[in-house]
Amino acid sequence: MKKLNYLLILTAIISVVVACGPDDDTTRISERDRSEVDAEDQIKLQEYLNSHFWNYEEYATHPAGADFEIKLDSLVGVNANKTPLSQQVTSSILTREGIDYTIYTLNVRQGGGATSPTFADSALVSYKGYRLDKELVSEDPDVYDQVVFDASVNAVWFDLPSVVSGFMEGVSQFNGAASITPQADGTLSYNDSGVGAVFMPSGVGYFSSARSNIPSYSPLIFTFQLRAAKTTDHDGDGVFSKFEDLNGDRNLRSLDNADNTDEDLVGRFDYLDADDDNDGVLTKDEDPDPNGDGDPSDARDTDGDTIPDYLDADTAIVPTT
Repeated sequence: MKKLNYLLILTAIISVVVACGPDDDTTRISERDRSEVDAEDQIKLQEYLNSHFWNYEEYATHPAGADFEIKLDSLVGVNANKTPLSQQVTSSILTREGIDYTIYTLNVRQGGGATSPTFADSALVSYKGYRLDKELVSEDPDVYDQVVFDASVNAVWFDLPSVVSGFMEGVSQFNGAASITPQADGTLSYNDSGVGAVFMPSGVGYFSSARSNIPSYSPLIFTFQLRAAKTTDHDGDGVFSKFEDLNGDRNLRSLDNADNTDEDLVGRFDYLDADDDNDGVLTKDEDPDPNGDGDPSDARDTDGDTIPDYLDADTAIVPTT
């Protein structure tokens, strides 16, 4: 099982994404101050972006829609005059644990598909995960390369609420492939996938949780190809999960119960709770989506108090048939 594809482990103090296989060596340590760590991470990220480039010249020779892999390298020797990543990335802010984290995204190709995943959806992705630092990779003492800590050439489905937030932030800015074609050998061919990379501070990565090939407080890089996206209703209640982010922070698992209407321990967050208001009537039976589009903006509000029935414990009326 790939490292990204595991659920968050929630503690009473913090929410940490754990994405490790059974043979990983995970070590917990006392946490450092998040703002202090982020200040250090931002320096490291800026240094990396200013001193590295991607193979944009090679990409320019590819036919439109062709599959493509991003390769990162240092601005040294014959590559000293290449355009640095710092001039080609865009930044976005994602707030987690009270910190506004700056994340950097390289958009190589937007993707020709009609859909892109939101923070609450599923994404079919091929990817590689790197550390910023380099290690000796041969007997030659001068040959160093970045550490690849996880990768999948074959596309893998990820539940984006369950992966590190920085990866979610990067992938959700792209569209899937324009077309997917089955091949005679059983594989799939993707045309015009979204292609990019995301550079993230440790606070939206694994933060203090060390694991195999990833030390604590490691800023990370993911390169990826987004193949497809699927809108998700995790609990099958008729409301798409992206509409169950009640405080609008793009995090379905806010620890202050902001995304848990009935504050229960069964189901806990609304996107995993089949009875969001704990009134004994399943959400799907309280007409949360009259139009059938997964959007509860037109949900039934029997008593007219502006709280839709499916979130209002005072209104537990099952529609007659």
